[in-house]
Amino acid sequence: MINTIHRSPVLLGVLVMILALGACRKEEALVVDVPFTADKTTVSIGESVTFSVGAGAAASSLYTGDSGHDFAKSRISLVELEGYTEEELRTGVYAERIPGLQEFIVVVPKLTTIPSDYSFTGGGDMSLYDGQLVPWDFSNSTDSRYIRLNLASSAPHVFSFRPNNAVIPTMLDLNNGALGNLGALNRNANNNFSPFAAFPDGFDSSSSQNGITVKFGVQVVIDGQASAIRYYTQPVRELLDDLSFNIDALINQFQTDFPDVDPSKGIEEMRLIFNADDPTVTDDDGDLLAYTGNVYIQEMRIGSADNMVKGFDRGVTIPFVYEGTEQVYAYTYNEAGTYVATLVSSFIGRKQYSGDGYRTDRPDEILASEYDIERTFKTITITVVE
Repeated sequence: MINTIHRSPVLLGVLVMILALGACRKEEALVVDVPFTADKTTVSIGESVTFSVGAGAAASSLYTGDSGHDFAKSRISLVELEGYTEEELRTGVYAERIPGLQEFIVVVPKLTTIPSDYSFTGGGDMSLYDGQLVPWDFSNSTDSRYIRLNLASSAPHVFSFRPNNAVIPTMLDLNNGALGNLGALNRNANNNFSPFAAFPDGFDSSSSQNGITVKFGVQVVIDGQASAIRYYTQPVRELLDDLSFNIDALINQFQTDFPDVDPSKGIEEMRLIFNADDPTVTDDDGDLLAYTGNVYIQEMRIGSADNMVKGFDRGVTIPFVYEGTEQVYAYTYNEAGTYVATLVSSFIGRKQYSGDGYRTDRPDEILASEYDIERTFKTITITVVE
């Protein structure tokens, strides 16, 4: 009896640990067969098909197989099953482009020489620079390759280049709604000219905090016609910053000034004016709103690829199906053809805790990797005739 009394707390502790470990282990998802049927597999255009989905899955989604709803073009198919990265899908391994749009990007660290179509006028020189932007960069975080432009005075200096006939949404009169209707990956129209540049010279304690305010001008050439200059006033910084000039209004004015020019031919030349002099105002006269010294450009973008490639096709979410019931979904195909309808059934295991789990792994810190997720796929071929 004495031995039993002394050992009971030890045995109890071991039992508690075993139970705790069992409760915190990652439990595998229970996969079951989910019924999936259609009331008909051959229909006429405009005739409804009713799909039925049975119980068993934690979540179900249905891809009807037509445009915008093709499982082969879904994220689950391309990323999870095919193994493509998001970047690969944007840059041509799969990307389905929206016709007419063309972004432009140049990453200076990838250049070995300055392209022959780049020019810089106004009194300074242009060169490639390898090194840090500021002397106090002890961590080498700014150590890179840049295009260096020397603004020798407060007079206007013009940097120009040819952006491969870039076409941004506003040039095709595409707003957010139109991009959404076209299936753009990002439906928020990006009509920006974005030089990532640093202006490290001439800063004092005040300007280091607030920046130096500079007047810029932007001008485009389309089909041989030069736009009116659009002026921008904004602060510049010692370290890299996106100047982000929205040229929507510039393009709109160009279309008004040159109604016979087709903007879809693209921007054949982009001109960026430093220390610009707007003749309609006096705030930039003399040395006002001007910067003197070196400018370092690491990257330039016009528009965004996310506007110009289509996003993943999507399925419709099927409401949760309780045991002994089913959910039905009626769908009408509008074009003749053969379509593969796909049901994706997802099964989710219990959460796997790590470390002290219950104290630090709060709901807002939940990761998908903490769960066992399994998927099954069923298909039905639907033939639509005229």
